[in-house]
Amino acid sequence: MKHRTLFRILAWTALLQAGSLASEALAIVVAPTAIYLRDGDPAEVIHLFNSSTEVEEVTVETAFGYPATNDEGSLRLVYPDGEDDRSAADWIQVLPRRIEVPPGERRALRILARPPAGTPEGEYWTRLILTSRGRKLPVEGAESPGIQVGLGLTVRTVIALTYRHGKVTTGVTVAGLAPEIVGDSLVVRPDLRREGNGAYIGRMDVTLVDARGETVRSWEEQVAVYRSYHRRYAYSVEGLAPGEYRLHLRLGTDREDIAQEDRLSTPPVEVSAPVVVP
Repeated sequence: MKHRTLFRILAWTALLQAGSLASEALAIVVAPTAIYLRDGDPAEVIHLFNSSTEVEEVTVETAFGYPATNDEGSLRLVYPDGEDDRSAADWIQVLPRRIEVPPGERRALRILARPPAGTPEGEYWTRLILTSRGRKLPVEGAESPGIQVGLGLTVRTVIALTYRHGKVTTGVTVAGLAPEIVGDSLVVRPDLRREGNGAYIGRMDVTLVDARGETVRSWEEQVAVYRSYHRRYAYSVEGLAPGEYRLHLRLGTDREDIAQEDRLSTPPVEVSAPVVVP
């Protein structure tokens, strides 16, 4: 619990800092932005801070969704139709579901997971969608004496919620690593597939080395493989000398933005493939 407590303190500090720097459109600042629950710790508190000068009304709903990629390799959030055996949306309790947050003040929402009896072991997911309404931004040039015109704002914040029941494991396999040079970019679209019964939340280190084995370019990506993940990446290789290179991918679960106790740690996976720069 020590690491989780530290992360909660940091999240709350970030919330206060963000509140003072909030943009004109973002009135409600939410922390934390990711929640991990488990059998022995099925509850959490979400903090709301109203950085505006108006009362904000916040409503909360749950919806099953997870990040995935489309046919073009772009990242998107998928909300599947119908029931899904990994959805926790129906048994996550939020109290209250509707709340008013006065200007400059904080309020708390309590989250409690109640998985049905007989739920199989594994990881379950949902998204908490917080919708805030309240302020109106003035419309320039639309006012006349005695009349004020404003644009009503509706802002949605989406939080990932994960529940782990029983023994949860994860892993990832990599296929289809076929890097190619397109213009002045190195394009790669690895086919990542999740193993086990929990999402693979990790980091992908991408390294390009020359014929002598020396690193000439390196990049870092965050990955979240809930089922499959086939994202297109494009990296600049402008200025590289023509010749033979090798691309190395290393996937690991040592992400610093996730508390140690919330990581599903697995051994790193490494793959490589040749690259020819014309």
